[in-house]
Amino acid sequence: MNTDYSSLEPAIQEALPKLASLKAMLGFDGTVDVICKPVESRQGLGDQFASFEKIRDFGQRVIDADGKSAMIEIVNEQEKIGGNGPIMANALANSGISVDYIGSLGAPDIHPVYHDFTQRINIHSVTQPAVTHALEFSNGKVMLSSISSYEEINASSLRSILGEETMTGLIRNSQLCCLLNWTCLPGLNSILNWHLDTLLPAAGANRERVFFFDLADPSMRSNEDLLEVLGLISRFEGYGRVILGMNLNEAQQVSRTLGVAELKSEHESLCQALASIRENLGIHTAMAHPTDFAACATADGSWAVDGPHTATPVITTGAGDHLNAGFCLAQLLNFSPEDSLKLGVLFSGYYVRKAKPPTLEDIAEFITTIN
Repeated sequence: MNTDYSSLEPAIQEALPKLASLKAMLGFDGTVDVICKPVESRQGLGDQFASFEKIRDFGQRVIDADGKSAMIEIVNEQEKIGGNGPIMANALANSGISVDYIGSLGAPDIHPVYHDFTQRINIHSVTQPAVTHALEFSNGKVMLSSISSYEEINASSLRSILGEETMTGLIRNSQLCCLLNWTCLPGLNSILNWHLDTLLPAAGANRERVFFFDLADPSMRSNEDLLEVLGLISRFEGYGRVILGMNLNEAQQVSRTLGVAELKSEHESLCQALASIRENLGIHTAMAHPTDFAACATADGSWAVDGPHTATPVITTGAGDHLNAGFCLAQLLNFSPEDSLKLGVLFSGYYVRKAKPPTLEDIAEFITTIN
């Protein structure tokens, strides 16, 4: 399947004047990401080393140490903002829309890694950021996270620090509301219930408003927990259009939990599963992205598009968040589902090559280099 991205070019040009009028609110995580290379062998000082190429190679070294011990050096390559919310918020803000972000970016002082972030995003920080060491490989990443500060993010803390009136105003004035990283935030259910019971009735229903959810690898949560949050997510459809975004692993877990047919990493299989997930939950859109393509389903059908793959990514941590940003931005701009997928994979493809988020102008130029 070869994707022709050129259909996006006129849509992008038409969208540029609309960006300044769009507003998004995102939350509620916040991490300092330390991007690392795990050393397989070292030949000398500094960068004279060979890193583990694949996760399997690294895993085998760990398995071989079973019953013994092992020391594996990690080389810190970059320290950057992290977490589903901040990365997605940064990508959206870079595109030119107004963004408010609520999360763990530092308290009482904002963490230095978020200095540039605060220059273009309205921030509402609740607590200290989590810390993630992201071990990067050619075929994926392993993220080792310390997330105890996330325990301080819940409806009670948001009510105390931001207040009900401020939260209601942020929702009312936003065309896009992203509620992210359920897996790592033990208090997110309380925040979702606060929205459903108080904030959304006060803000009012708006079918043009998009609610975007990213569960963030629910494998360490029980099926009962996952069913509970999926039930909460489905209730947001009464106040706008709900999009559930997933990677392949997350889509497979949701499918199993809902009793949907076994999902494989193929275009047709994923489209069928997404259609079943969407119908089961009663939401507007289910979207998922394996590493090499993305797919979505609405009441009108399902679509899949290939991504602009590169064998030599500069960075992979945050690729999915950039895909989510591109997809959601396209939805705000009333792109078709297929064109929304295209913009999503292009946002991700640009980011993994350049290690920075694109503008729509960047995407228009990027299309000319890959078509």
